[in-house]
Amino acid sequence: MGRIAVLVVLSVVLSVAKCKDEIDKLLDTVDDFIYGIDSKVVELDDDTFKKEMKNYETAFVEFVAPWCPHCKRLTPDFERAAKVAQKNDIPITFVKVNCDGPGYHTCHDAKADIYPTLKLFRSGVDERRYYGERTPKDLLRYVLNMLGDHATKIETQEELDKFTVADAEYMFVGAFEADSPLKEEFLKIAEAHREFNRFAVVTNPKLLEKLKETNAILAYQPEFLRSKWEPNFKVFKGEPFDLFNFVKLAKIDLVGIINKQSVPDFEVARPLLITTFDIDFEVNRKHTNYVRNRLLKLASEYKGKVSLCMGNINMTHWYAPDDRYNDTGIVMTVITEQGWEYTVPKDVKFSYDNAKQVLEDIVSGKIEAKPFMSEDPPEVQKKRVQKVVAKTFHDIVLDENKHTLMEFYSPYCGHCKALIPIYNELASRARKEPNLVIAKMDATANSIPRPFESRGFPTIYFVPKGKSTRPIKYEGPRTIEDFIKFMQDNTKEELVFVEPEEKYLKKKDEKEEVKKDEGTCSGDSSSGQCSASKTEL
Repeated sequence: MGRIAVLVVLSVVLSVAKCKDEIDKLLDTVDDFIYGIDSKVVELDDDTFKKEMKNYETAFVEFVAPWCPHCKRLTPDFERAAKVAQKNDIPITFVKVNCDGPGYHTCHDAKADIYPTLKLFRSGVDERRYYGERTPKDLLRYVLNMLGDHATKIETQEELDKFTVADAEYMFVGAFEADSPLKEEFLKIAEAHREFNRFAVVTNPKLLEKLKETNAILAYQPEFLRSKWEPNFKVFKGEPFDLFNFVKLAKIDLVGIINKQSVPDFEVARPLLITTFDIDFEVNRKHTNYVRNRLLKLASEYKGKVSLCMGNINMTHWYAPDDRYNDTGIVMTVITEQGWEYTVPKDVKFSYDNAKQVLEDIVSGKIEAKPFMSEDPPEVQKKRVQKVVAKTFHDIVLDENKHTLMEFYSPYCGHCKALIPIYNELASRARKEPNLVIAKMDATANSIPRPFESRGFPTIYFVPKGKSTRPIKYEGPRTIEDFIKFMQDNTKEELVFVEPEEKYLKKKDEKEEVKKDEGTCSGDSSSGQCSASKTEL
């Protein structure tokens, strides 16, 4: 019954020109919503969570703490989304767990160590964590994407036409006349990444003939982004192992729209000019297109020299402090080739000519961004773990001839302190490997270049030799064995590790006393999350 209901809802929501319009209409059904009255969010605790969750085919769970300001901002929006789901028969249950009260052990078991943590459960099984925006619209969009089939089967041209204009993100259509390794990989990716994109499959011979593509993936640009400057779809016919990169980078158009989830993908294409303002293709379409059309023309002129993208007002706060707004509310930020940020002065108002001058200054090297803050580098590296500061980041961490394991830490973070002996011993074991650097940097005293970021501590990246533009974030257990495996799995070379020096050797009973620590301390207030421990910060 649940699957039938969701198919009915999805057919209503996704069969029109713009999915986000229909989600707005769903939100309008609870115009009378008042926070705290007749809540449709189910509250569970340690005694009820496991038992009750088995009864919910699909559940969206918020793990929160009552003292956390980010949780306080989320809770009314979460309740509104829950009421929309209930009123429109969307078969999902919204659940709340108080991690600083009767749900403490449940949160610990769910590894909800920062607040709020949002997760999707199927019949009581923890399926995946939600990292997207937390507005009612984004929460509902995620829920709708996660219900029903992960890849819609399309049989007619009419269905295809509706599907390829129905979403605010890139839509992917797999065209297959028979089973193949590419089809298998496409379906795997569709299952794993449907939270932010929609996927469909075409096998009908007549429709394949109209598409003029077989054993291929077609990525359709959202309708409101289509223009004369570029094709409205992209085609992939490569090897299955390259498909994920195609899906991930499809959004990088001449002037794509950057958000917090896609920041690393856009920032790889440096130098980069990011233009942020109040993007609204519905209420303020004329102004939005005025800016985008000028950026599109410039992007076509400077293609291959400078990348361009635009972002909404929340990305302005991400890149530039409030006092850098200019009179038009349009802010231009440059990410240089080395990853440092430069915000164009607020007295430079946005126009085609002014934006073109910024691009000329980037190409000619006149814009030389520097780290906003940096400690002085040590005169001599006295320890196995190299100390990095912003001024030396490029030379040490981004050395194309070496692999680097890089930790961003805070001297006030208890989890960072717990990592010190493990990290030191790891560096000792790597002392015979000349092509590997184990390094760390105080992220509270040094600027961090893009695309690296540290929204919580410790944050660890591995930078394989020759791949400095694509660092790989480490999110596994913080043990020496796991660090070594992660580095080895992400390089083709056989890295050399030896026994640690004598001072790092521990007695067996001492090892057993070491408490495993996988926690994270919150970074700055813009992280949107609170640390699990109120006293750590």
